[in-house]
Amino acid sequence: MGKRAYAENLYKNFDSVYDLEKISPENIISPGKNLILNLQAGVRNLLSRNINALKFFEAKLELLRNSILIGDEISGGVIPVSKFERQWRDETGKLYKFLAGEAVIVDRIFAGLPLRLKG
Repeated sequence: MGKRAYAENLYKNFDSVYDLEKISPENIISPGKNLILNLQAGVRNLLSRNINALKFFEAKLELLRNSILIGDEISGGVIPVSKFERQWRDETGKLYKFLAGEAVIVDRIFAGLPLRLKG
């Protein structure tokens, strides 16, 4: 089971679905029970415009409070040569750490298997 299917099965009936591979993070505008996909793409989008991703999401924290946020793990493997790619990995990790600290529940899906880390 993938991350999205897991979230849809567990939490059901989202008010809105935002895919940050398709839209800019600024387009997350609806408070409520939202499903937000591809956080790592949102970080990349913000960094490409010299916007601090952590500060951006900190400012949106109350809007995101009841949402389910999904991001891919991007820190494994070979360290990228590109400065931007390294920064993207680092900033995505910092954002995930912050969001996990604020979250009520944190689940990790690995090889289709869920593991509850918090909550």
